[in-house]
Amino acid sequence: MKYQQTLVKLIQFSIVLLMLYPLYYVWETDKIKSACEQMNPGMSYSNTLSLLNNVGLDFSRMNGDYAQGEKWQGLVESHASFAGYACEISGFGNQIARVRMVKGKQIAP
Repeated sequence: MKYQQTLVKLIQFSIVLLMLYPLYYVWETDKIKSACEQMNPGMSYSNTLSLLNNVGLDFSRMNGDYAQGEKWQGLVESHASFAGYACEISGFGNQIARVRMVKGKQIAP
C-alpha cells in the first residue's frame, strides 16, 4: 500500500514536469532569440555582455580573447533544448562581426 502511494505521487510529479517543460523551453529559447535579434555587427563586446546580463543570459562557450584584439566566438546556449539551440556571436577585438541563430548540428563542438 505504501509503495502504491509513492508510485502515484511519482507519476503525478512526472505529469506536472511534462506539462511545465514546454513552457520553460519556449520561455528560454524566446529569451535567447530576442537577445540575439537585438545584437548587430559593430556593437561593442561590453554592450553585448550588458545586453545578455540584462536578460539573465551569459556565454556558455567562448573561444578567443577580445581584450587581446583576437578573433573570438561565443555561444549563448539554451539549457532547455535537447537538440541544441543557441545564438552564435563572432567578433574581432571589441566589436561584433556576425550574429546568427544556430540549431542542432550547426552548433560547433
